[in-house]
Amino acid sequence: MQKELSRYLFIGDFDSLLLGLFSKRGEVIWVSSLEEALNQTGSFTVIMIERGNFSSTASKELSTHYPQTPIIVSNGEKPEEPPPYVRFVPFHKILIEEIAREERIARIELRVEELRRIHSEAKKMLILLHDNPDPDSIASALALRTLLKRNRQTAMIGHLGEKISRPENIAMIDLLEIDLEKLVPGDIKEFDSIALVDVQPPYFGDLLPEVDTVIDHHPYFGSYKARFSEIKTQEGATSTILTDFLRAAQVEISERLATALLYGIKTDTISLNRDANPDDIEAFTFLYPSANLGLLRKIERAEAPPSEIRLFGQALANHWVSDGIFFGNLGRVKREYLIPKMADFGIQVKGIEWSVALGVVGNSHLVISVRNVGYVKSAGRLVRNLFRGLGSAGGHRSSAKAVIPLRKIRKALGKASQDNIKRWVTELFIKGVSEKAGEES
Repeated sequence: MQKELSRYLFIGDFDSLLLGLFSKRGEVIWVSSLEEALNQTGSFTVIMIERGNFSSTASKELSTHYPQTPIIVSNGEKPEEPPPYVRFVPFHKILIEEIAREERIARIELRVEELRRIHSEAKKMLILLHDNPDPDSIASALALRTLLKRNRQTAMIGHLGEKISRPENIAMIDLLEIDLEKLVPGDIKEFDSIALVDVQPPYFGDLLPEVDTVIDHHPYFGSYKARFSEIKTQEGATSTILTDFLRAAQVEISERLATALLYGIKTDTISLNRDANPDDIEAFTFLYPSANLGLLRKIERAEAPPSEIRLFGQALANHWVSDGIFFGNLGRVKREYLIPKMADFGIQVKGIEWSVALGVVGNSHLVISVRNVGYVKSAGRLVRNLFRGLGSAGGHRSSAKAVIPLRKIRKALGKASQDNIKRWVTELFIKGVSEKAGEES
């Protein structure tokens, strides 16, 4: 069946650019007066009136003459009592926003070409994640490899931490068939090109040579050099940045990649409820129709072993609250993911604005996860201030993390016993939150 041609009637002084845009959608009839408009034959899809030619009398006559045709008045303020059959639309604003959007996409496309040039000569590339890869970092790495038109043979995705233990992350890697390699520092020298996603070079101390690329949404961390750097702290997830890159470069996003990126945005923004901005929402909306939602549900419902649930329950039973701060200590844990889970649970307690969960991982490091309600002080800034010089620490406004070697705690406290650590962490956060309240109120 042949599609009916759209016909547009324009009345008044319109910009030729606007008329040109509509001419691509159908036939445009352009007249300068109401009399000419009423003398036209046939029906129209829409009637456009320039604000200077609008009057209640004119619109009523047009409505009577073309009873089935909607009327739009451009670039004018809506009257207090507009006619029921007339809509007021600021075309000039829409055009400006659309041009600004195209300009943004063009700039991103230039950045993509620059990124591709930097890695074009590399025979063996490494896309390196932080030591505890989460869905956002894993998805971003997969997206970067796709953007660079590489595969698992020419671009390895790797990390230097312990074996991944969080059930959801294991399920994501298995169900989406993502190859993620566990490396040791000595492996780094085998690569002639290095890109970091969702992390920045100072995180690794002196382990890395100068890197080629850094793409991250966390705040700037220390000083470093990189041939290409894209740090967008306003985004809720690095997956959002890579989704923008893929779209600007007009790269086809497969179901597998869309599912990974959607999950990356979902987990880092807690389903768009934490640190999400309009870019995250747009990326999420764009990816959603292409993702495998059934597979996503399987990932999110990954099973945790009963022993870990018991440990979580014991820690919850022994939690404490001081000055409105929830504290939960899991003691020595094999699986680090239980610590942020405890922090996530604590922030849901009524009357709590800060949640702090801690645990010793690998018998070598104290890991502290911090959450706040999002409309109070910055968790990332607070954690950096509290643990500067002791270990790696940072994060966002509503979530943060610190990793501190036990040897440094022993040096500071004399003994890294559970009681000493609990007392030390409690005092630090009570004082830190109080001081920040005074600074930022």
